[in-house]
Parts: sequence; C-alpha cells; structure tokens
Amino acid sequence: MDSRRLNPHGAIELFVSGRVCLLGEHSDWAGGFRKSNPEIPCGHTIVVGTSSEGLYGRARKHKSKLLLTSTNEAGEKFGPYELPMEPAALLAEAKKGGFWSYAAGVAYHMAVNFDVQGLELDNYRTTLPMSKGLSSSAALCVLVARAFSAVYDLKLSTRGEMEYAYQGEILTPSKCGRMDQACAYGPQPVVLTYDGDQLEVEKLVVGEELFMVVADLNAAKDTVIILRELQAGYPFPSDDVQRGVHKLLGQVNVDITARSIAAIAAGDLCALGALMKEAQAEFDRYGGAACPAQLTAPVLHKVLAHPPLQAH
Repeated sequence: MDSRRLNPHGAIELFVSGRVCLLGEHSDWAGGFRKSNPEIPCGHTIVVGTSSEGLYGRARKHKSKLLLTSTNEAGEKFGPYELPMEPAALLAEAKKGGFWSYAAGVAYHMAVNFDVQGLELDNYRTTLPMSKGLSSSAALCVLVARAFSAVYDLKLSTRGEMEYAYQGEILTPSKCGRMDQACAYGPQPVVLTYDGDQLEVEKLVVGEELFMVVADLNAAKDTVIILRELQAGYPFPSDDVQRGVHKLLGQVNVDITARSIAAIAAGDLCALGALMKEAQAEFDRYGGAACPAQLTAPVLHKVLAHPPLQAH
C-alpha cells in the first residue's frame, strides 16, 4: 500500500509500512566494512514490509516551517512540533536526538538538496508497534521523504526515498544500517546487497504466497551492547570468536540467502523454513559466542521448541 492521493482538505494521503528482516540480520553493517577490508564478503538481507501495519500521514506545503504532529499506536497525539525550515536549525535538532530528530534529519537533506519551503505533516494514525524491531523510526524517516517528494513533486523513486531517509536517520544519534529503510518497498519482498557504501536493491520473485506471523515475545535485548560486541572484530578480526562473526555474516550468510532466494522463487516454503532454522543455528553458534549475555535468547528458543509449533 503506497497511497499518495489528495483528500477533501487538499492534503496528500500517505502510508509507509514497517519491515521484517527474514534473513541476513546484521550483514548490512558488516558489508559496509568492505570499504576498509575488501576481503569481507558483501552483505545480503531479505526483507519484506508489513501489510497494513505502518504510519499513516497527511502532508501539505508550509511556507517556512516543518510542522509535525504524531499519533502513537495507542491513539495518543503528540505535537504540533515546529521547526524553522532552515538547515542549521534542522541539523541541530537531528543531532540532539529524540523522537522529532528523525524527521528533522530528513528535512535537513531535503532543504539542502532541493528547492523546497516547509512541510506540514500529520502522522494521524499508527498501527506499527514502536521499538519492536519493525523499523518504526525508519518508517518515519521514509514518511517524511515521501511527503516532501509528493508535496513538491520531486519524483523521488522508492530507492531515492530510501536514500534520503537513511541519510536523515544517520544524522541522529541512531546509527542504523541501510536495511531498515527497505520499509519503503512495502509488501514487495526485496533482497538488499551491501558493498561498502554501495547498496543494490532487487525485487524478489515469489513462487507462492507467503504468510508470516510476527509475535512479540515480551523479552528484552540491548541493541547497543549487541552491536558493540559483534562489531568488535571489524574490519579486521583478531581472535577466533571475531573470525566466527566474520564467517557468520560473510560466507555463511551469502550461502543461506542465496538458497533462500531460490526457495522463495520456487514457492518451496518447507525449504525456506528449514533455511531459517539453519540460519538461527549458525547465529546461535557464532553470534552467541561473541555476545552471550544478549544473544543466548532463552525466550526465543523456548518458543521455537514449543511442541505444537514443530509441524510448522
């Protein structure tokens, strides 16, 4: 769903979904290290957007300000929050961090790269859970990029929306990889390839309709610690544990994602499920050794071992 129609009040209606990483988690930033160590294999992730879970917005031009209103999943409204549409002010807000920083970061890149004025954006409905690994912050960044493109007729491609959303988000204290902004593609499954700073996006052929169940396990993790421990051996590993992480996010991931792309194209859902189990086992082996405090994942493994699920 990518609605860009005018509503009766003259605002443009927009929607951006969340995203689910099916395979290849963490290989986006790993592939980025190829610019320092070309022996690292390219990263590959298989990503698909959520269907109706996302951010709904209405956008229109403003003469001189970035005017933002947001609504969370519980229906609580925040804002309006105003910023002058001036690069220095937008950059300062982005670097400050906080919820509004994401929109400010994208607006900064729009202000310095295009002849635009201001934007009024009302995220009037949210059906995407926040802070649950579904790229809610990236969805907001894509929504802002999509809003500027639609309101000012910038004719950004989906790939262009992704790029400006990514550049906006990395201005904030959030150091995301390039994978999250694939939410711009919505329910179209894509494979992303990461080669240093170069990103390639390819739409996947799906041989049979695939339904995914996304469950909240009500567990917790510290992403900052996970990234610190996994990235400790990049770009050059210095011990066996770090070499194991390189193997996991390199040749193991290249092999599993290639076979998974073939399984998706053939509509072989059993093979795809087996590959997901294989990927999890490899992640437990190599990722768990690098960050046992965060990646032992007892709740996840209890669910995966639940007897009624084994037939599926």
